[in-house]
Amino acid sequence: MATKTNTAGVRAAVTTDSAALSQTLAQAFHDDPMMCHLLSDPATRPVVMPRLFRVLFKLSLPYGACDVTDGYEAASLWRPPGQWHVHWWQYITNGPQLLRVFGAGVGRVMATMDVVERQHPKEPHWYLQVIGTDPEQQGKGFAGKLMRRRLEVVDAENMPAYLESSKETNIPIYRNFGFEVTGEIKIADGPTLWPMWRPARR
Repeated sequence: MATKTNTAGVRAAVTTDSAALSQTLAQAFHDDPMMCHLLSDPATRPVVMPRLFRVLFKLSLPYGACDVTDGYEAASLWRPPGQWHVHWWQYITNGPQLLRVFGAGVGRVMATMDVVERQHPKEPHWYLQVIGTDPEQQGKGFAGKLMRRRLEVVDAENMPAYLESSKETNIPIYRNFGFEVTGEIKIADGPTLWPMWRPARR
């Protein structure tokens, strides 16, 4: 019998976690190459990034795959098989919030996301959209607990998993959890993303 991993201090996020969870992710991604590309003004980035993660959390919450540590040290947003794509009507219904985040640059953001989505695998899989740790709490294993909690579900369903790493330095971390680089996604005048795939396992 497999030994259950230690995920104490980790729980499923709920609606009332929105503000604290979004702030944690905003801090975690303050220097992320993709975020810096999409939100090019460093003066406004700390203000608008929590708003962006509130929208992403809102869109992911119905699938029941958002996790957070008890003290909001780290958080993750997953999407289950067949639900990774953000539909056009979700962009419309959340248009005012997105305009508050991206302003006149929203068209460029949509074009960039289209480039990324065209490389997304079509095979059913779990998609790790976002995982991040408050910089002051990094290196203490919080994100690892989040990852193990959700991968238990992924493996119980015998499904593969997928993510895009926006930092080359994070690739070895994801490899420790069974993900492998499958290529590169080059953003015009922007960063390179590394798509990573984790085969199904029991």
